[in-house]
Amino acid sequence: MSVDTYAKKANKSAYQIVRDKGVEILISKNLASKAAAVLIDQKKFLFFKWLSVRAQLYGHGT
Repeated sequence: MSVDTYAKKANKSAYQIVRDKGVEILISKNLASKAAAVLIDQKKFLFFKWLSVRAQLYGHGT
């Protein structure tokens, strides 16, 4: 996993972009082709923020 808050000049050609709830997630095209769904969960408490991203793969129930 990699986190970057500033990727404007990065080469994004190897990634598929998923946008949800004001967040842009870059997912490798290899993973995106095998994923049935990409789930993004954001939580906030006071000034803390959590972000989790889960990929559900084809043929797997969880």
